[in-house]
Amino acid sequence: MARLFVPLSQTFQVDSPTHTFIHGHRGCGKSMTLRRLAPDCKTKELNCSVGDLPYLALYATVKSTDLDAIEFGRIAEQHAGLVLAEHSLCLFVASKALQSLRDHTGESLNGTATQATICDVVNKHVIELFRRKGVRLPPLPGQDDALVVGIDAIDTAYTDTIEFLRRISLRTEYLQFEGAVVGYRDFLFPLLLALRDRLLVSAGRPLFVILDDADNLNLLQTKVLNTWVSYRTHDRVAFKISTQMAYKTYLTTTSQRIQSPHDFTSINISSFFTGSRATSDYPKWVAEIVEKRLAGIGLTVSARDFFTVDARQEKSINDIAQKYRDQWKDSGTGYRANDDAYRYARPDFIKSLGGSAKKSHGYSYSGFDQLVHLSSGIIRYFLDDAAAMYAVEFNRLISQGNTDNVVIHQIPPTVQNAIARDSSDYLLIEELEQLHADVGLVGRESAETFDRKQYRLLRNLINTLGGVFYEILISDRSERRVFSIALSDEPPDEIMSVLKLGVIHGYLYEGYIGSKDGRSRTKRFVLTRRLAPAFKLDPTGFSGYLFVTTAFLALAMANPAATVRDFRENRLGSAANADQLAEQLGLDI
Repeated sequence: MARLFVPLSQTFQVDSPTHTFIHGHRGCGKSMTLRRLAPDCKTKELNCSVGDLPYLALYATVKSTDLDAIEFGRIAEQHAGLVLAEHSLCLFVASKALQSLRDHTGESLNGTATQATICDVVNKHVIELFRRKGVRLPPLPGQDDALVVGIDAIDTAYTDTIEFLRRISLRTEYLQFEGAVVGYRDFLFPLLLALRDRLLVSAGRPLFVILDDADNLNLLQTKVLNTWVSYRTHDRVAFKISTQMAYKTYLTTTSQRIQSPHDFTSINISSFFTGSRATSDYPKWVAEIVEKRLAGIGLTVSARDFFTVDARQEKSINDIAQKYRDQWKDSGTGYRANDDAYRYARPDFIKSLGGSAKKSHGYSYSGFDQLVHLSSGIIRYFLDDAAAMYAVEFNRLISQGNTDNVVIHQIPPTVQNAIARDSSDYLLIEELEQLHADVGLVGRESAETFDRKQYRLLRNLINTLGGVFYEILISDRSERRVFSIALSDEPPDEIMSVLKLGVIHGYLYEGYIGSKDGRSRTKRFVLTRRLAPAFKLDPTGFSGYLFVTTAFLALAMANPAATVRDFRENRLGSAANADQLAEQLGLDI
């Protein structure tokens, strides 16, 4: 972490003593941001012991196989379902908390006094509590094994619960759960509070429970977690909960809804880095990451010099830009000469390459700034492509006989462009096809389920938007770089479900914008710029958007080619045609 990680330019106040939800697509940096709160990273950063930390953060990742046992479905509608959901989640969090304490504190807990403290906490809040509930446990061994014994005891109780769920899934008659049952108030909260009070030197400092990838909780456990958040114990024990845009519900077990900012704070990293601030914050952060990693292998070079631009292409674009500056006084449309140059030069260059795939492939997606825009606010996408580019260039140099001390000082534009195009094609074709094929074979993405038809409609919508945005790019409109749509009306649930599916899988980013009449706000959906090479788009623009109606969305999901053609010829289908197509698709508009 210390060698590779660069903190986000914004802290998002993740270390404030409050319950916090951190939303973001996979790879946006939320897990690293939370992981660095754990004691091993924080003590290194602050050069202090665990006892002197400003908070004690215990980290847990919720894997899809950890908690979302399919057997819960058998008792989901019963009161026992909620009881066992809280019981299992308490055991899971307690076990992970003790494991994090064991794995993420290094040598800080090795002192005799500290070991005695941990032994006392585990004995009182785990071993003795389980014994009072009738669980047979061996005597607690020496202090050095206290955390291991506590973890084993908790995991044994959890295994008993899962085995019970499996048994009832194979029977039709009622089967009573015979094991010990624990809850938040009588088990988990006292345990966490004891760890905080006994391990932190200064009183009043909070304990953070980090639950990474909480989308993987089942619906019952999600309601249980929300109930814990509603208790507002954040000044003592605060939950830091990350999601991948598919958190199932904000309802509690009593069907009350937790709300921000009363019960928790909420951060959407993906939206932050695709909004208006992205032009200044995100590229700077990515440059710092690149330069730190290059420095780690002995290279002192800027990110822009390492990922070089296509010089010939940039000269042609700059020549076009200069023409706009020269004619601005007579026919300019922007407030300044550079406004028109920035707005139209690159789209004009792409337009000059022609509409055929062969000619338009002459445009080079290269240069650090373009690669940053192509990553669409997700740092993992930038790093994955950068690693692939590095490997290609390394192998090229090896193939030329440079086998000793190969040093790469820059990535050629041709290599950058090839990898960017390959990634875009994979996202548009192979990944969408795989998602469509996997329907029914994967876990639930959200509280609602998605079927094959919705994945097919999403694929059609994405292809329509890419085609329409290209038509706008090569048009004579005042704003040609468009990457988002805004809703002119309120689409039905069937269409909103497809849009939501696109957000979950990172094809779309959701935000808000002023409505067309200027009197309210409406939803805005931004197409990921990772698809720019697939549709021959300019990824560097952020300002344009297209207002669309429910009828347009229905047409787009039904027939992408026809919708793009009608848009190009300024004759989109009538409402009657939209109704007919919607009926064929099973949409209610």
